[in-house]
Amino acid sequence: MTVKPTSLGALSLALAAFSFAGSAAAVPLLCEDAAVNHMYVDTSQVSECLAGGIGNINGNPGTDAFLTGDGAASGLVGIGAAHFTQSGTTGTFSLDAGLWQAWDEIAIGFKFGTGNQPDAWFVYLLNPQVASGNWQFVNVFGRGGGLSHLQLYGRSAVSSVPEPGTLALLGIGLLGAGIARRRKAV
Repeated sequence: MTVKPTSLGALSLALAAFSFAGSAAAVPLLCEDAAVNHMYVDTSQVSECLAGGIGNINGNPGTDAFLTGDGAASGLVGIGAAHFTQSGTTGTFSLDAGLWQAWDEIAIGFKFGTGNQPDAWFVYLLNPQVASGNWQFVNVFGRGGGLSHLQLYGRSAVSSVPEPGTLALLGIGLLGAGIARRRKAV
């Protein structure tokens, strides 16, 4: 079967339309309850809202409100900060794209100064390889509202590799077991 040139043109046009429609389908993703302070990040940048709440997020496993609350069983750990710009209740974020070489999943936490009105922080799971994006905060209570800082969290699915010393001890133990078995057999 041969493909006619007009069929290739139609196929190319269909693929281009599908690609355009796929990117146009990205929508703002709500984080938390719209009845209280909440925020949006576009679905082209994030896959889900993991949590939101009151308190502080700082990456410390003992004092971070996300890591000690809703994120406690997530396997995420604090991995540093990200950069941001702000103009009123909107802005941009950016992080070092090299982090994707060390982490399989990265989440970004937004901490706002809201006078402890709910919610004050929000954590989103980034789409793979995303290193920048836009955000929007909706300050229902009108208290504070400026973005204080961004906290990054990471989760790695890479299995740990045993230390060389551990492997050496295992080898010595197996060698000793083999020698002991040989002496017993003789």
